[in-house]
Order: sequence, then C-alpha cells, then structure tokens
Amino acid sequence: MALLDEEQRTAITLSFDNPYRTRGFCYVLARCKDDYVGLRMSQLSPIQKIALNNVLMKSLSSAGYSRAIQTMNNEGLIGEMENAHRANPEKYQVVGSPLVPEWTPPPYRDGSEYFVAIFGEPDAADSRLLAEPWGIRFEGHHLSFNLTFDGKGAQPLVSAMPMFFGSSPMIVPASPSPEEGEYRQWQAQEGQQMLHREAWLARSFLQALDAQAMEQGAWSRLPDVVLAGGADVPLDAASYLEGEKPGIPVAELSPIQQRLLWDYAYEFLELQPNHEVDEEALKQSLAESRVWWFGDRDDEHGELYIRVQSDRYLIELLQSNTFGVVSSEVEANHVHASFRDLESDWDHDSLGDHLSQHHASLVTP
Repeated sequence: MALLDEEQRTAITLSFDNPYRTRGFCYVLARCKDDYVGLRMSQLSPIQKIALNNVLMKSLSSAGYSRAIQTMNNEGLIGEMENAHRANPEKYQVVGSPLVPEWTPPPYRDGSEYFVAIFGEPDAADSRLLAEPWGIRFEGHHLSFNLTFDGKGAQPLVSAMPMFFGSSPMIVPASPSPEEGEYRQWQAQEGQQMLHREAWLARSFLQALDAQAMEQGAWSRLPDVVLAGGADVPLDAASYLEGEKPGIPVAELSPIQQRLLWDYAYEFLELQPNHEVDEEALKQSLAESRVWWFGDRDDEHGELYIRVQSDRYLIELLQSNTFGVVSSEVEANHVHASFRDLESDWDHDSLGDHLSQHHASLVTP
C-alpha cells in the first residue's frame, strides 16, 4: 500500500462489505476484462509488481503461489495457440461450447489482464492482530484467489477459499513447425501439464471402485465449463443434487479407496496457506462425503467430471473439450477446478461480525 500513489490507492481500496469481494468467479476472459474492480497488473510499476507478488507468495503455500504464476504465464501460450488458428484455421481448429456454439478466440491475450483489489483496511492498526478483518481479491482468466485476514482471535488467521483454477490446454500439444511462424512460448512449453495430476488422481480413485459403487454416483450429464455450482455466488450446493443419484458414500468404501480419494483432495489442500485448513477436519469431512462422476474414468485424455461434496466442503473438477484449439494428442484439454468451503467461503463469520458491529441495519435479526 505504501508503494501506491494516491490515485492507485483510491482505485484499489474498497470497503470490506463491498459486493465485489464476494461476487462470482472470473473464469472467462471477457468477464475478467469487463467486470472488475481494483488495479490491473499493467497499471503497476515493476517495484509494485514485486511487492504484490511478495504478498501473494507469503499468503499462499509455495504450491499455490507456483500454480498462480503458471496460470498467468499460460496466457501467452493460449495467445500463440489462437494465433496459429487464425493463421491456419483448418489445421488448428477451435471448439466452442453448447452454450456458445459459434465461439471465436478473442483478438488478443495479455498476461497483465489480472486484477487486485483490497477490501477493508490492512493498515488500520499497529499490531498484526488487526481489529477488523480485511481481504484481497486477485483474479483473472482461469484464476481466482480470495484471501480474508482476521486478527480477532488468539492468532491472525487467513482464509483462502473460495479458490478457482483452470487450464487450457491441460497438456500442451505439439507446437507448429518453425516454418509456420514464431511460436516460441508454445515450443518451449510443449508437453508440459497443468491440472492433469488432479484429473489423474481422480481417475485413480474411480478405477478402484466396483460397478455398484460407480452406479450410485453416476451424474446425469457432463456439466458446462462453469461447473455444477462451484462458481456460483452464493452457492447452494445441495440444490445441484436434486434429481441426481444418491452418490457414492465414502464411509462405506475400503481404506485404500478412501486413501485414493484423500490423495486427490490433498492436491487442493496443498494450495492453501499453511495450517489454515485443518487437515484432520478435512479428512473427517471427506470421510462423511459423497462422490459423483460423469465421463471416462479410464482414458486420461477423455472428458471427466468429479464432484466430492460433504456438509462442509465441495471439490469439483471438470475436464472437457470446450473453448480451445483442438489437439490431436488430447481429446479433452480444458480443465476447471474449484475448492469451496460451504460454511465459510470468504470467511463469512468475519463478515457477519463486521456487519453486526458496524452495519446493524443490514443484518437480519
């Protein structure tokens, strides 16, 4: 904050209860560009960018910070793939979505199209045990971090949910030959993978189940890229189960099957700040959860949807063939995933306390 000028500070700072703090995820490029608050990365100087990355690095686990950087850097790769389509649309075809059948790539991609906003007053007290909660929202295409800091307890706490990640491509396909033009980032990243491990772990769990269990958790259809509720604000996760099968009860599975599911969930836990999600509490919640799935549990390049839902947490992953340049190597090469706390996304307890103390007229008795 100290490195910002007055105009930047005015743009980046909003009230803690501003509705943009808890609005829907920025999972498509158009929404990121047209519906945002705060400052765009391109509006920051190099020193300010270093400071912002320092905040993110210290607020997240090393895995979470690395994932964020990889996601932002991927924009250049996506841009090169879409440029290849424009140069040779027959060889590098694009696919849309059932919701947008005539989709065409945007005119450009820019890794600086990521935005940061600060809600509340991070420097409102001399002590690190702040009197009031505050938050940071950092997001752009395929990335949404929502960090809420609360110093009211014995130790400062940070909540990093909801969390949303995506990747297209999931596996970087073969790049154009040198005579087709300069595609340096694509050529450098050829073969690299992102969110593929999560999909592979999900399939490893599903492959360990028998036909009866699989039938219990068969989802009705492949959701669209927005997931089946995982990007909703507010999220009524239970409503998405209406009309679906009862789900696979994790408590009835064997220890090794439960361990395979935990291996999958742990990939999402690892992205969180250290100690901010109680590992044993998550394990217990997972043991009481149910699982649904749709798609191909054997072909790791095929479409897949998996939903793990308990009373407390929702973990969703969707691997689909939508919105991207077609790859001959991988059929379904676009992944969206989210990790939600159904009780306290954005640390709603802190928000309730704040509203009760300072905006009593807004709180229903």
